[in-house]
Amino acid sequence: MGKITGLNTAVVTPMYDDGTVNYDAIDGYAEFLISQGLSGVFVNGSSGESLLLNTEERKKVLRKWIRYADRLNILVHVGHTSYVEACELARDAGTLGVRAISAMGPCFMQPKTLEDLIAFNAKVAASAPDTPYYYYHIPIRSGVNFDMTRFLSQGAELIPNLTGLKYTSLDAFMEFKCIRLEGGRFDILHGKDETYFLGLTMGAQSGIGTSLNVNAPLFQKIVDAFRAGDLTEAANLQEQANRAVELMCRYNTIAGIKEMLSLCGIHSGPCRLPNGALTPVQKADIKKGFYELFPSA
Repeated sequence: MGKITGLNTAVVTPMYDDGTVNYDAIDGYAEFLISQGLSGVFVNGSSGESLLLNTEERKKVLRKWIRYADRLNILVHVGHTSYVEACELARDAGTLGVRAISAMGPCFMQPKTLEDLIAFNAKVAASAPDTPYYYYHIPIRSGVNFDMTRFLSQGAELIPNLTGLKYTSLDAFMEFKCIRLEGGRFDILHGKDETYFLGLTMGAQSGIGTSLNVNAPLFQKIVDAFRAGDLTEAANLQEQANRAVELMCRYNTIAGIKEMLSLCGIHSGPCRLPNGALTPVQKADIKKGFYELFPSA
């Protein structure tokens, strides 16, 4: 299929006030993201509170998003602490024809060796052998942190559909090595909004970011400036985008982006516990900051 291109965002999972999933809200949400120029969505990832959902909920969420596969690349996180559940989610996604599947390292009883991590991923990927597979490298969440160049090189021998990484780490040296590995063989999706410009300079073709839920047009300007060779402008635009990232992360990243989405007319409800709700004061602060950043919203 080739490497994934364009702007992609990690979507949230809409909830009702009682913490149950609001599947019906996904339709309006999808149309909003399409209107913002996004090329794809990463479903049931960290921003989607995936490990706080059960397997059936995650399947139902994906079935809502797959309806937009003609207008969006649908990438789905199938990771789980149990490879049995992860394999079930991978099989299900594969039958639906998603653009790619991805799984982070198991965050409970984390693998002690790279070989164990590869073995875990091999089981998951084999459940959807015809679907591109991206390992989701996010050590701050999973607690799993190995040399990703070794994972790619050794993993490719056991995982025929291993396509690349969703790389969500501030270790730019390792990311650069992965991008350049074997002449650029693997697709490395840049996963840190605040260093998107850096990812482009290192050779990343695309990325997946949470703040792009509300800020995609600005990120497109970063890409356009970079491609035009105006690196100073691209850096200035990145600095501007980072103000929205800082606002999103001020209290609770997922609650923050849900609140910012609500200010765009996309009401996705609260987070599921143990992610607590924002206080009225915190919501007011985000609202003030949001309209300072996006006065025309």
